[in-house]
Amino acid sequence: MKKDQIIVALDFPSERDALNFVDEMGTSLSFVKVGMELFFSTGIPLLNKLKAKNLKIFLDLKLHDIPNTVANAMKTLAQLKVD
Repeated sequence: MKKDQIIVALDFPSERDALNFVDEMGTSLSFVKVGMELFFSTGIPLLNKLKAKNLKIFLDLKLHDIPNTVANAMKTLAQLKVD
């Protein structure tokens, strides 16, 4: 099996944790999934950092999918204090 056939979920609470994991995995990692919670808490800059490490990215932003995932994302979004 080729390493780019395996997508590793970056289900971490912070950008730092996700990037530390990516760095620890080194060249054995080539394809990652960024979920809604991590993306909403870190935004586009994380995607840019992952692309700079030559990683493929599956951006999984399924807002309609799982009620618990949506609830957790809403908690994160509520902290942004947007209008």
